[in-house]
Amino acid sequence: MVWIILCIISYIGIFVVFKLIDTKNAPLINCIAINYLTATLLGFIIFGDFPIRHIVSANWFPISLLLGFLFIATFILVGISSRKTGIVITTVASKMSLVIPMLFSIIMYGETTSVTKIIAIILAVVSIFLCTYKPSNGKTKTDIWKLILPTAIFIFMGANDSLVIYSREKFGIFDDTALFTATLFAISFICGIIYAAVKRGTFKNFLKVKTWLLGIMLGSFNFGSIYFVIRAMNSAIITNSSLYGICNTATILLSIIIGMAFFKEKLSRLNIIGGILALMTIIFMAL
Repeated sequence: MVWIILCIISYIGIFVVFKLIDTKNAPLINCIAINYLTATLLGFIIFGDFPIRHIVSANWFPISLLLGFLFIATFILVGISSRKTGIVITTVASKMSLVIPMLFSIIMYGETTSVTKIIAIILAVVSIFLCTYKPSNGKTKTDIWKLILPTAIFIFMGANDSLVIYSREKFGIFDDTALFTATLFAISFICGIIYAAVKRGTFKNFLKVKTWLLGIMLGSFNFGSIYFVIRAMNSAIITNSSLYGICNTATILLSIIIGMAFFKEKLSRLNIIGGILALMTIIFMAL
């Protein structure tokens, strides 16, 4: 149960730090680069070694290359979306992707599908729609980015989570959990450096203290979001589909509370109802 709680804390921490990056006007790509460096170092420190040959020869190495690239692509999307659409919409859009790994686990690994789980999946989808619903006032044009960004995040997040499940089930990642996680983020860090080198002006203000503090915070939560979820799967307390259901819907609830309390984000009555349904989803998942 401890691993599940740590997963939830890591998930919500990522989006809170993204919002802080926005409010503190810190350079996004610099924070992301520092974040991946932090996550990589944490993984190798926990593993206690830096075995290059073991990493390259590991059966999970090829898929770590793909995951590392997808991670940074998704992170950049999340950062942009947090600024353009707000913490609640971004968080909920990403957590809506829980449907993808849940269905992936059920279809690929034959997890049991009870009436309770089916109800939970339906509640999750409905709650996410209600949480993200923003009625138009008829005076402003619809911002196309508010449609594109959440959709892209939904697909990328779902693919990431499904590949993590596949990696753990296919390659039996147990003792190598920290090493596997560190490798993913090392690949992301390399991709981030390449992106930063190509983009002009990226390294401006790179040495500012706030940039490093926010990047380190982001990296710590980001590392936990993968490391703790794999540890939770290894504990076999609940099925993979239920694990993702509980973690994602709990994150939705916390994002709503934090968005309202600390970032003054306004929610409609339907958004609040969506939060209540998210709570019901967690209860059904736990059952």
